[in-house]
Amino acid sequence: MADNVVAFLLEHLSQLLQREANLLCGVEDKIISLRNELEIINLYLKASSEGKKKNNNREIEQKVLSQIRDVSYLAEDVIDTFITNVAFYKKRNVLGRMLHSVDHAKLLHDVAEKIDKIKTALSEIHENKIKYCQESSDQSRSAREEEERAQSLHRLRRNVEEENVVGFVHESEVVINRLVLDGSSRFNVVSIIGMGGLGKTTLARKVYNSDKVKNHFNCRTWVYVSNECRARDVLLDLLQKLMPKNDYECRSSTTEKGKKKHKEAVNQDISSLSDDELKKRVWECLKWKKYLLVLDDLWKIRDWDELKDAFPDGNRGSRILITSRLKEVASHTGRDPPYYLQFLNEEQSWELFSKKVFRGEEYPCDLESLGKQIVKSCGGLPLSIVVLAGLLANKEKSHREWSKVLGHVNWYLTRDETQVKDVVLKLSFDNLPSRLKPCFLYLGIFPEDSEIRIRKLLQLWIAEGFIQETGSRDACDVAEDYLYELIDRSLIQVARVKYNRGVRTCRIHDLLRDLCILESKEDNIFQVCTDNNILIPTKPRRLSVHSSMSHYVSSNTDDHSCVRSMFCSDPTCLISPDEWKWLTKSFKLVRVLDLEGTYCFKIPSNLGNFIHLRYLRIEDIISVPDSICNLQNVETLDFGSLWNDKISFPMGISKLKHLKHLNTSGPIILRGRCLKSNVDVMWNLQTISRIVLDKKTTYLIEKGSFPKLRRLGLHISSNIKGDVPKMLLSLQQLKHLNKLEIIFKVIDWPHSRWVINCKPAEVLESLKQLSHLNILKIRNAGELVTCVAMFPTNITKLTLIDITCLNDTGMKAIGKLTKLQKLILSGKYRYIRIDEVWSSDSYFDLNCVEDGFPQLKEFHVENLPIQNWKLANGSMPRLQILDIHRCDKLDSLPSELWSLTTLTKVCVRRPSPQMAAMLHHLEVRKGCELIVK
Repeated sequence: MADNVVAFLLEHLSQLLQREANLLCGVEDKIISLRNELEIINLYLKASSEGKKKNNNREIEQKVLSQIRDVSYLAEDVIDTFITNVAFYKKRNVLGRMLHSVDHAKLLHDVAEKIDKIKTALSEIHENKIKYCQESSDQSRSAREEEERAQSLHRLRRNVEEENVVGFVHESEVVINRLVLDGSSRFNVVSIIGMGGLGKTTLARKVYNSDKVKNHFNCRTWVYVSNECRARDVLLDLLQKLMPKNDYECRSSTTEKGKKKHKEAVNQDISSLSDDELKKRVWECLKWKKYLLVLDDLWKIRDWDELKDAFPDGNRGSRILITSRLKEVASHTGRDPPYYLQFLNEEQSWELFSKKVFRGEEYPCDLESLGKQIVKSCGGLPLSIVVLAGLLANKEKSHREWSKVLGHVNWYLTRDETQVKDVVLKLSFDNLPSRLKPCFLYLGIFPEDSEIRIRKLLQLWIAEGFIQETGSRDACDVAEDYLYELIDRSLIQVARVKYNRGVRTCRIHDLLRDLCILESKEDNIFQVCTDNNILIPTKPRRLSVHSSMSHYVSSNTDDHSCVRSMFCSDPTCLISPDEWKWLTKSFKLVRVLDLEGTYCFKIPSNLGNFIHLRYLRIEDIISVPDSICNLQNVETLDFGSLWNDKISFPMGISKLKHLKHLNTSGPIILRGRCLKSNVDVMWNLQTISRIVLDKKTTYLIEKGSFPKLRRLGLHISSNIKGDVPKMLLSLQQLKHLNKLEIIFKVIDWPHSRWVINCKPAEVLESLKQLSHLNILKIRNAGELVTCVAMFPTNITKLTLIDITCLNDTGMKAIGKLTKLQKLILSGKYRYIRIDEVWSSDSYFDLNCVEDGFPQLKEFHVENLPIQNWKLANGSMPRLQILDIHRCDKLDSLPSELWSLTTLTKVCVRRPSPQMAAMLHHLEVRKGCELIVK
């Protein structure tokens, strides 16, 4: 990991010399000299990490790397502290500079002296016979090799598909029979037991999603427990999943703001309940149901004892399925013996291994014998087999390369006498390219079993300096290559995918997370701080607090000056002014500040003192101080707003030249005057998630402030002053705009009304000119899709939410989009009583014209008042996935649908009784999955 520390420091110094030359006056030559020395060291480290430098003494090698790392950290601290102090000095007025001129001169002298000491330390390492320049021509890749690697990684991206489960056919049948076929109406607990990595969760998920189980239980819920989780957290999770949707959302308002307020109020309400009250609420939700609850990864008998009173036994045949590593836990929870998940046999192990390595292709016969020896070393542990297979899938498939791996496994076994699971996971990590190691270890920062948003993860990798940009390729594209490479090596698990089969969220197996935490300790990469280790003194470069902020601040007295990244994952935390004062004082050199899940109603005015900041996330704010314009290095700003309300930003935000992503949950409204001197070109800005469309926003767009913008969300309210269609025409200036979301703020109660001061057709006419647009999403679309006007021609994904009417004209216009691959149509969710009768004119027919939707692959319909759906010949010829939810008057599906040979999945949720009966007797062709919920 020392090579990554040096590489980042080199990049940091180069950027400083380019951007902050005025701050380096007096020590610029010293920093250039230090950079030159580090460049030589970096070549040595690359050779060492790639195995090109021969060194028979591993302990000496590790000691040298450790020394280089420590000196690099010291150099980083010296330079960053110097930049911070000089920046404060430059902010003073003339009189202030005069008064502090002596202090400034002393500062220059001190930093020059420290840099000399650092160079002396590096020279001592050199004198200890570390040959920096040995075979330097062979130590770095040529530009052509680097470009070929980039192209290879680009080809590596492929559709993310679920792994074939090997060896669980019999196992799943046994567990399913225990759940549904034992004939008992009594409440019972079924448990799956086995060591980490055996596939307990995979087996449980297969059982949970089986048709037999789905049809047997009318209520199914899955919760992760984990070793660190409290019983109260499990109860809160259960209650949120079990509460009826119409109770959990607002009945009296259908506005997003109303729903958000009600949801927050409900969350606050249930969070304030005592444990006994939570149990009672869960019990009430379950008492009349035949339910299946999965408690995944239960570790403690105490946790079960605290939870069990929440589960009613109503003689309805309800079940709880538990996965655990511990026999004593399973024996304590249920009267039946647990199901022990066994290791894979040799045949199953080889089947799983070969599927992962060769991916259905034929393999050389001479590798089978050697491969089976390698697989045998895994001891039948599925996780180890998959991870080792991921390692070999990226190596040359030759007897020579595989013999090396087998030799390494044997070496680890004979030298360390560790368990096979640790050997294989450690070996897989050691064989990662150096560029991937910090990205992989970084996953240990996140809480156990958490789903990690890919977009956030990639932005964090970039902010941390882990991504090595090559040529003109965007850093985010390179980061995505790294992600897919780690997925391909089975070190990251895909949790959710997007419509285009890209990855939306991921997670990491807890064994691998343990490995990340263990490996990070050696280099002080990060520390995960929980209530159990809050008093352990460390000096990590990154700190992830998984306890409450107030508890950490009151309990920990460590020096945090070395911390470059600060994370807080406490969802119940409200950052007080005193804690903000502690943050700004203790973390002056921080580059990443992630306070996701914490509440912060007011950001301190001295936020701009974090001059090294590259990534900032804060929740629940309504105003951003002017000092944010001082964050000249910031690349990502991610703000949550209170009730999704507007967030006030200074007009000077355009001065943030390196800002790439401006993400907010509520719309940004700019304050201040539109002075010509305030307008700067933000060449790096790619994302503005939400901003109010007004004269200020339009002015910045027309003046070319966002030339590289790719994603934009516009909030258009009824009180907008100006010509909306004309304002939308200004979007033609954004030549790189790929995704556009428009939120019309309309009056929702009692019925939606279009109150924008223009006609819907005029809006579409303005958008039609955006030929470069691929993804379009419109909220509060109302009667927008009854217009004759066309949508942008190159749209591949179209989402229309809160539709009140959809006629043949609108469907015909959408059907003519020749590149459209995914269509989402959503009406307004209606809160109705069982005895409420809706008038017949509230419903309409959905008519898909002949030869329409030529490229459509996914069609999602939700809450639309459709009575009939007609699918003309030749319409939707490539449809693969159909999802219909809560269309209560739609009693049948068109017969033409079942003749589509491309159709692979039809999901109908909350069908009408007539629709449910029709689907129950329907026979679909092989290869098409029909799901009715």
